Amino acid sequence: MFAEASFVSTASSPNLRLVADDDPASVAAWRAEEGAVARETRAAAANRSLAPTDARWVLAARTASLLQGPVLTPDRRRTVLRTADRLGIRLFDANLIIAIVQDQARRGEELGNAVPTLAMVPAPKRRSRRLNTLRWIAAFATALAVNALLIRWLVS
Repeated sequence: MFAEASFVSTASSPNLRLVADDDPASVAAWRAEEGAVARETRAAAANRSLAPTDARWVLAARTASLLQGPVLTPDRRRTVLRTADRLGIRLFDANLIIAIVQDQARRGEELGNAVPTLAMVPAPKRRSRRLNTLRWIAAFATALAVNALLIRWLVS
């Protein structure tokens, strides 16, 4: 909507200034969009509870257990990201959860205080049981085919 913004980098005026802020229609559209974002944020904050089995909470607890102070070493981060992948959490969302947990640790707060923030991270999409079943069947069929080929090769 306001594609342009000018930035005056003086000590007296370090704020962004909207270029089209004198057009009433643009200002009204901006206010409407700002209100929609505020409503969405309030709705997300209203959902302040996470089940103990919620993937976001499980990942946050796992991350907290691997922290050394507020620091998560690279090898432990990889462990957390593998866990997130198994839980169906996207890479971006997993990194958000890690940042939330590290921020809580840096401030010396309990992980439970982060629940409202964790609830704002999108929940992972559930994989259908049918799809998982088909994957297992395909893996089993592939294993049988490879075994049959190995037996045939050994016999001949």
